[in-house]
Amino acid sequence: MKAIFVPTYLNIDLKFELAHVGTRFGAYLIDWIIKCLYLVIVSSATSITFGGSSVLLSFFIYLPLIFYSFFFEWLNKGQSLGKYFLKIRVVGIDGNYPSIYQCAVRWLFLGADTWLIWLFVFIHVSFYFFALFSPLIGGLLIILTEKHQRFGDMAANTVVINTRQKEIYIEDTIYAYATKNKGYEPKYPEIMRLSDKDINQIKFLLERGSETLNPEIANKLAKHIKNLLKIESTDNNYDFLKQLLNDYNYYAINEVK
Repeated sequence: MKAIFVPTYLNIDLKFELAHVGTRFGAYLIDWIIKCLYLVIVSSATSITFGGSSVLLSFFIYLPLIFYSFFFEWLNKGQSLGKYFLKIRVVGIDGNYPSIYQCAVRWLFLGADTWLIWLFVFIHVSFYFFALFSPLIGGLLIILTEKHQRFGDMAANTVVINTRQKEIYIEDTIYAYATKNKGYEPKYPEIMRLSDKDINQIKFLLERGSETLNPEIANKLAKHIKNLLKIESTDNNYDFLKQLLNDYNYYAINEVK
């Protein structure tokens, strides 16, 4: 299975496993089945209620179908319903959730990725049969490109990753490490020399290594932080990093008070 490695300024590469083309195609089919079911249900309901459909009513019926991919990937952090069921997700090339701009670009390029050959039908009707295979354009690009990207992914600077492991992203905050013990005693005041962004990166890398059972991430990270802050510690690397996060929360909360 192919993967991409996202470098961080802490000299630790984050590994993201790229989604297989078969899984992406399966998600695509699920999304279309959902859209077809929606169309059948809504069309039946409106024809019974209104005895026919006006142009304006048809517009509102088709609107969710047109913007389905854009809204789901934007509001659900990179996942349509098909992607959710098959445990894959769109992320930025930097490992973050896709922005509204990236979701919009991917949506706008759906025409190029899936329906490009349909344009030839307007040239001559004999192209109609080949147009049925138009969605294969995006599939071929996913197979042939290094990062499994269709046109929309290339333009938006995104990739689709496997999320069967627990998902932890850079936006996650450090407050899960806030201690509730009133008698807590911090050990590393040097931690306050780092910024909130630094601490969130430490948390992200620590949990990433823990969830993927990769102690090497914690080892490299602990060594880097010790050298950076000139700290000597006999704690094992995982406990050392966890202590740093607890200490940072302790000092941050007491400074606010």
